[in-house]
Amino acid sequence: MYCTPAQLADSDVRAQQLALLFGIDQALLVATVTGAPRDAWGPDEIALADAALASMQAELERATGEADARLARRGYTLPADPVRFPVLVVWTRAIARYHLNAEREGDNANVVDGRIERDYLDARQALDLIAAGKLSLGAGDPLAVPGEGAHAGAIRITSQPRMFNRRTLGGF
Repeated sequence: MYCTPAQLADSDVRAQQLALLFGIDQALLVATVTGAPRDAWGPDEIALADAALASMQAELERATGEADARLARRGYTLPADPVRFPVLVVWTRAIARYHLNAEREGDNANVVDGRIERDYLDARQALDLIAAGKLSLGAGDPLAVPGEGAHAGAIRITSQPRMFNRRTLGGF
């Protein structure tokens, strides 16, 4: 997997959203995904947290599969290294969050869900551009097109030497 459950809940906002989604205490969710002690909670709460963790892992596997399908189309050796290409963590997190939140309805469908959907669409678009060879994974991308970089697409102008100058015109 390119993203771990701990990375899926790596901020207060994300952890809170996931805790609300699964109906568990935020501190318990964080303890579950990070492997911290869970002695303060009862067995029923821990069982719910374990089920939430299993759901998160399943969606992260699904997101990794979506990313790998596009990377394979371009010819990347899989699995790619998320440490070398950290953008894969961002994209798979966005895809997993979208699929986890797909079941939300009614009052739960708010501005946050709009951002989740936008992040998902951006991630899919970026992966599609990778597959088409129009975007790279970043520094060290073995399949990057030569010439990409700071001067890619720059206009270069060349010309013939000047035909007329003061010397050739006799000092005029």
